[in-house]
Amino acid sequence: MPAAGSGADGSGAGDGAPRGQLSSRVADTLLASRESWTRRMFELAAQLRAAQPLPVYDLSLGNPSLEPPPVWRNAVLELLSHEPEGMHRYMTNAGFAEVREFLAAREGKRYGVAFELADVTMTVGAAGGLNVLAQAMLDPGDEVVVPAPYFSEYEHYCATVGARLVPAATGPAFSLDAEAIAAAIGPRTRWVLLDSPNNPTGAVYDHGELDALAAVLRRANDGRARPIVVVEDAPYRDLVYDGGEVPSMLTRYADTVFVTSHSKDLGLAGERIGYLALSPTMFGRDTLQRALAYCTRILGFVNAPALMQRVLPRVLADPGGRVDVAVYARNCRRMAAELRHLGFVLPEPRAGFFLFPQLPERLRDEHGGDVAVTERLVAERTIVVPGTAFGTPGYLRLSMAVDEATVDGAIAAFERALG
Repeated sequence: MPAAGSGADGSGAGDGAPRGQLSSRVADTLLASRESWTRRMFELAAQLRAAQPLPVYDLSLGNPSLEPPPVWRNAVLELLSHEPEGMHRYMTNAGFAEVREFLAAREGKRYGVAFELADVTMTVGAAGGLNVLAQAMLDPGDEVVVPAPYFSEYEHYCATVGARLVPAATGPAFSLDAEAIAAAIGPRTRWVLLDSPNNPTGAVYDHGELDALAAVLRRANDGRARPIVVVEDAPYRDLVYDGGEVPSMLTRYADTVFVTSHSKDLGLAGERIGYLALSPTMFGRDTLQRALAYCTRILGFVNAPALMQRVLPRVLADPGGRVDVAVYARNCRRMAAELRHLGFVLPEPRAGFFLFPQLPERLRDEHGGDVAVTERLVAERTIVVPGTAFGTPGYLRLSMAVDEATVDGAIAAFERALG
């Protein structure tokens, strides 16, 4: 597999390579090969396709294979046919008031929380929302506790503001372990960052787990000048199989910020539309509302895409405004059954489109572990991401947001490489 990329001017990554024009912060990441494993593997798939016109079975990136529902296209065409005056101009940094009001009411009804318009900030996807929130809230040296495995970009979001990600162990089947989080909390803990349904594991944190976490945080807040904030990153909440639900900390902990996007449930990853909502009960709510608009501006986002903001209420108000999660469920369950046959260990898929299987026992002590297995699969033109990228060596992450032919090809490749 390629190392972190090197440039023609010699300023790329690699031990001892010159920093060239890079900042120390970015150079330290690149030179240590800590840039996104997922993106590197996605780019490797493109290189394999370009080098030889044979199929590549790319399970690297969570890039939705399902097209947006028809209601989205219809809403876009209708808006462009009858454009409101000024639709494509700047608006307030937090977004169009009528869109935020719609989302405040929608989320309020869903969770039984009295959101107001000012609690909602439109964002450039969930990633944009997390970065805006980090800029507004985190100081250098602050700590963010996160259950492991965790979405690998979290580490980089923290690094951009000088904060530190602190992993906490999870329980059986990647369940939330409140006591492990309690042990990870220190004097500089500012956030507990949750991702449910989880990327990479697909785990959904249940009511009991969240109740236990809320109790831990209330104890940890005793004597603090400002409470620890729970940040819920929930772009997969509407991709739950068999009508399951995704409980929220919004209903049990006062200082919660909810962040989501429609990259996954509407198949709009490239359109970058999301939002965050502040719990009406959180400490410092009024000043944080203002800070989020300010940070949206100074980070260069300025505002979330205007057309996508306008389209969103029309799509979300329609019962057909969602991709067919049954396709992802079918892919995940089929691949999970094959992986178990090969000796991998993983819980039954419940949500999203990722699998995070533990290597078969016979491969766990192999030199390089998950990275070595990843390389064996590359030789079969099958691209996965090693668990090392998610803070948990000895596992693989597979994105099953792919077509049926890719599932077929990947299963055959696993059998050749590991069977």
